Amino acid sequence: MQGRRDPAGAPGQTTSSDPIPCSDDESYEKVDVMPTVLQPPNVDVEGYVSVSNRTSPLSPEQFHKLFDSDGRLVDENQLRKSVFLGGVQPKIRKEVWKFLFGLYPCNSTAREREATLLDNIVKYHELKARWKILLVLSSQPGQTPLQQGIVARYQLPEENPVLNPDVGLSEPVMEQAMDALNSKAAVLQSGSIDLTSLGHADLAYEYSAPEMQQRIEFVQLQARVFVNKKRIDINKLRSSIRVIDKDVPRTDRDVDFFKGHANPHLTQLRDILITFAAYNQLEYAQGMNDVLSRFLYVLGSEAETYWCFQKYMEKVENDFMEEGMVHKIDLVRMLLKETDLPLLKHLEGHDMGNLFFCHRWLLLGFKREFSFLDSLRCFEILSSHHLELGSLVAERVLMMEEMNEFANTGGDARSTNMVTQKEYTFEVFMCVAILMECREELVKCTDNGMVFGFINNLKLDLDDVLTKAEKLFFTYCKKTVSESFQLIDSQNASSRHLSSHMSFFTKTS
Repeated sequence: MQGRRDPAGAPGQTTSSDPIPCSDDESYEKVDVMPTVLQPPNVDVEGYVSVSNRTSPLSPEQFHKLFDSDGRLVDENQLRKSVFLGGVQPKIRKEVWKFLFGLYPCNSTAREREATLLDNIVKYHELKARWKILLVLSSQPGQTPLQQGIVARYQLPEENPVLNPDVGLSEPVMEQAMDALNSKAAVLQSGSIDLTSLGHADLAYEYSAPEMQQRIEFVQLQARVFVNKKRIDINKLRSSIRVIDKDVPRTDRDVDFFKGHANPHLTQLRDILITFAAYNQLEYAQGMNDVLSRFLYVLGSEAETYWCFQKYMEKVENDFMEEGMVHKIDLVRMLLKETDLPLLKHLEGHDMGNLFFCHRWLLLGFKREFSFLDSLRCFEILSSHHLELGSLVAERVLMMEEMNEFANTGGDARSTNMVTQKEYTFEVFMCVAILMECREELVKCTDNGMVFGFINNLKLDLDDVLTKAEKLFFTYCKKTVSESFQLIDSQNASSRHLSSHMSFFTKTS
């Protein structure tokens, strides 16, 4: 047994009462002490990596050059590249988004888009009319539109600014609200389309021509056949409406477009979200209101916003399901492991390795991390899908890196085992770039409360984040190629070593 040296004894002698050092006593728990200073990242993102020069936003002149004489957008790749490099000027953002988000095919002519617009307006009108009528038919006799779910309290004239559903409206205010609602109900029942409320007042004169009226009646007949084939679960819809009516009044109220009581844009948000919830298997989830508000702000048209939003949701619906978002956060974790393992180990050591604090970034496309206008630019840049690991740009970069690595090895090696994680989208690189940029602050966080507090108050520069994410993207490509060559070199070295041994045994035999 080991202990302290007895002052009265000979050197090296110990007394039985002396304590045993912790390092030699297995009864003590061994605790790994987290370093206060992180080791450097796995990759050098500060080193020289060629990235794109960010440009001015896409201008009307540049945009119009992408079309032929019939109105076809003939250079979709150039459009997506231009959007990625600089975003879009506000004056043409509405038109660009219709192509960017798939509302109109790029090969459609101007005349075909006019027909599609009419079809979209009529179909949306019929979809919205049907769920409103079903809400009325499934309600108790004598219930008000407020109780039926046709309208929400924040849409009505109100004397008290506090939105309390248990407080009734005064008789004059209720009478005014009922008159407005009855007028809208009459429009729905008659089948006429209110172009002004749908954001197309400019088409009212054109659509009033007798030949257009006949065309509209025909399209409306087709739309009703289309709508009547769809089933609505009224109980599920009422449940969704309750959640929607909690979220809509809180949506972007600091933006002038959505400010003020009884704001008509809130009514449009509500109607679009309920229409979406009524006819789609994906249930309404919080966050959809924030995604939708950007489309409505840019497009202005309720009908076009609905169809654009639906197209977008078809692509990202998994993000609004638990397993889908967990998988996307796992991708962030996997990329962070490849690029900055010390930071990931720090977060894991403090029970933050699940990276759930990245959830909002991924779900809303970094909407809260930038100003509202910058968030629009970020949204369109991410949606350009110009720089993805499966894109032509990435394929060219990987090919060039492979050629360079081949030249550097003297032509003796081949890369036959290169694997890139194609699911690493550019937004995943943005997440990791932000984490690596904030690593000094993150290492000070020792629990989820601290990291969420830091993340919620994060102030970022969009262009700086985009540049760092692009650097990380190209660094990852280079790292992937380099590692694949190292693997082949290792195999070649083993083969050469084995050959030398075989040669030795051949000579000795």
